[in-house]
Amino acid sequence: MRWDRGEGAQVASRGGRPRIGQVAALAGVSATTVSHALNGRRPVSEATRRRVLDAIEQLGYRPNVVARGLRAGRSLTIGLVIPDITNPFYPVLARGLQDVLGPAGYDEIVTNTNGERDLERHALDKMISRQVDGIAFAVFHTHADDLRPVIDAGIPVVRLGGRQALPGVDLVHSDDEGSAAEAARYLLRGGFRRIAFVCGPAAEGPAAERVAGYRAALAEAGFAVDPELIAHTEFSRAGGAEGVGRLLELPDPPDAVMCANDMMAIGAVDAARERGLRVPGDLAVMGFDDIEAASLVTPQLTTMANPAREIGRACARLLLERISGTVTGPSTEVIIPARLVRRQSA
Repeated sequence: MRWDRGEGAQVASRGGRPRIGQVAALAGVSATTVSHALNGRRPVSEATRRRVLDAIEQLGYRPNVVARGLRAGRSLTIGLVIPDITNPFYPVLARGLQDVLGPAGYDEIVTNTNGERDLERHALDKMISRQVDGIAFAVFHTHADDLRPVIDAGIPVVRLGGRQALPGVDLVHSDDEGSAAEAARYLLRGGFRRIAFVCGPAAEGPAAERVAGYRAALAEAGFAVDPELIAHTEFSRAGGAEGVGRLLELPDPPDAVMCANDMMAIGAVDAARERGLRVPGDLAVMGFDDIEAASLVTPQLTTMANPAREIGRACARLLLERISGTVTGPSTEVIIPARLVRRQSA
């Protein structure tokens, strides 16, 4: 094919798929600029990016992702390991990663583990065998030794939540401990004194940080933590209902409940209603995450907004920086602030 840039017209020649040089010629830029406009790794003005995209649309150009990956020695895939795809927090997290990875030419491979440690370890093995370029790891139970095969394979890994695992593992998370402490202080200011915490089967990862914040706020206010008021259950609506149901059967039941996520908090409201209790009149309920449903249920949930999409974007940026060598060193920690969202349930 021959291209007349002045008139923007396509002149047919020998056929075949358009190449990046033809896109560059039609857009009036260099092939390097076309590449930057596509992968997002260098700043390109909006006007230039629009010319490139218009040229791509006119020509029907499709980047050869496989060839690009082979030249770079990469698979152009990122693995995302999550514990519960039915929890609305995690699809939003995945969307945040894709906001950054998509323009950079990367795809996501998502694996759900049901929050089981054996499945988490299996997911890591699978990601290594697929030769992903990086792994985002949003899980509950994995210990430091479980991540060592990933580090030994030279694959950048970012853990989403919990404490730093070991050198070679980056961390992106909200301030789980500080946010839970803020939530507990909010309830204490509201006059609540028997404050319970409903967390997962084992207080690990982000849930452990939230329990620690809850404990710290009560101790700061001069209240002893009653072990009976910490209920372990599943990270789900049904789990929240079950855990709060047990708490409400105590001889001295709680007057407020903090939940490790919003789905559990919705279950807590279910349990209160089943027993004829008013929320928040008889039992205040607080969630964590601020998923979309938090503002749609009745009563609307008071919760700590955990910005899942922003966390996903920060994770993706850090992975790309590790892959490109922009960031070096043993480990990096990025903390995304959470915020209190006051609604009706507490």
